[in-house]
Amino acid sequence: MKRWGVASWLFLGIVGAVVVLYLVYVKAHQVLLPLIIAVFIGILLEPLVAFFTRHRFPRWLATVITMVLIIAFIVGFFGLLVHGIVSQAGTVEQQVRDGAEKIEEWFDNLEISKSIHDWIEDAVRKAWPGISHGIVSRLTATVPGLATFAVGVFIGFFILLFILGDDGTLREWAAGHMGVPRERGVAIIREVISSVRGYFKGTTIVAAVNAVVVIPVVLILGVPLVGTISLVTFITCFIPSFGGYIGGAFAVFIALASKGLTAGIIMLVFSIIAHTILQAPVQAVAYGKTLQLHPLAALLATLLGMVFMGLAGAILAVPVVAVVLKTSAMLRSAHEDDGEEAKGSVPDGTALPGAPPGGPG
Repeated sequence: MKRWGVASWLFLGIVGAVVVLYLVYVKAHQVLLPLIIAVFIGILLEPLVAFFTRHRFPRWLATVITMVLIIAFIVGFFGLLVHGIVSQAGTVEQQVRDGAEKIEEWFDNLEISKSIHDWIEDAVRKAWPGISHGIVSRLTATVPGLATFAVGVFIGFFILLFILGDDGTLREWAAGHMGVPRERGVAIIREVISSVRGYFKGTTIVAAVNAVVVIPVVLILGVPLVGTISLVTFITCFIPSFGGYIGGAFAVFIALASKGLTAGIIMLVFSIIAHTILQAPVQAVAYGKTLQLHPLAALLATLLGMVFMGLAGAILAVPVVAVVLKTSAMLRSAHEDDGEEAKGSVPDGTALPGAPPGGPG
């Protein structure tokens, strides 16, 4: 009973901590989310700043150049995103409606029960608003208005400016507050940063390859919205575990609606093969070796991140959880090593247990 009572109180404490963390996130997510995104972007782009500094650029100038490149990339990326999805919303909507009608006809021919028929048809038709409203409306729906979203972006850029402009002082400060010797703290931070960069590097390569290889298939089949399909494929590949299937489902549905069952089946087979051969093995290696995270834990983290923070949470949940777990494990190992060293050290002139009284010899 004592053991059960202690375990129950510990469980209640964990639940309370989770609730408190969630309430803190609800109140401060407009700062926490930009902070997390800025930290990861800073980790990924710090080598670019280091490259400029190695070529005799002042640190502040290297930071400014990097920030300008970031702004140009973001503006160009969202420009393509808006042009590829929002500007073709009418075409995509028509494809969705045609696909829904074809699925309805097939269900009628297969004599599927009316309840299942109505449920599937309703699910297909409800999937459209997420596309037709565009990326901007989806982003602003997660914050109270466009002004607040703009404030979050500004906070993120401001934090990123400090991270990229740091000359190592911030890393030294963090290493000195980890409860281990500063040198070991720096080594832990360096290892975590290396893991995060390896994960995002592999994911970006896989996403780019998937986005490129889908183009010839779409062109051969004569499926419309080539750029939109490629862009959606690239973005969804950053969602761990099942992101590739989401992008593949989008391509399959457009092919099904525009070119019929044969094109839809071909696109389905290609999407499954591409995800199985390209994305799944690379992510498995990234989880196991780079992030030291079990694929099941990565899947659960992705689902929870999507529930609480939407698309950004789905993309960032796995690296955030991996960083927390890996840092905790390395700190625990460092404390254990320090404990072993403390046990092995004895004052001068004191014989170790089991040693002869006269010392060695």
